[in-house]
Amino acid sequence: MSRVEVTYTGNQQYEALNTRNAKRVAVDCSMTRGEEFGPESLVAAGLGSCMLISMATFAERRGLDLTSSHADIDVFFGGQPETRITSIDVTVHVPKTFAKDVRAQLETAAAACPIKHSFRSDTTISTRFEYGSKSAEAA
Repeated sequence: MSRVEVTYTGNQQYEALNTRNAKRVAVDCSMTRGEEFGPESLVAAGLGSCMLISMATFAERRGLDLTSSHADIDVFFGGQPETRITSIDVTVHVPKTFAKDVRAQLETAAAACPIKHSFRSDTTISTRFEYGSKSAEAA
């Protein structure tokens, strides 16, 4: 379980506190300020982190190194009558090259991320994986 306390500090700015470890993140309204993480950036960070953690858990059990892997995430809004996240594009960059069967297992691990399964069924999440030197250049 995760517990986060969010405090409004004024001028469309907030502070999120992880009550387990006292880590803090500054948050603001990205539409009007954009100086800190916006709520949609935190959603993207949560999804990307979860996918990479799932992959790393699989990899570490098999002695595979995913160091420097990263995910680029784009979040898109739409919806009528309420504005909501309608789609998310994720590109996972893995600097090392793995055999086809290992790549498939890593991608299955990423797809098992519980955060990914927490969105509405009509939210499109597209995921692409890049392995090897192309990934290293993107870092």
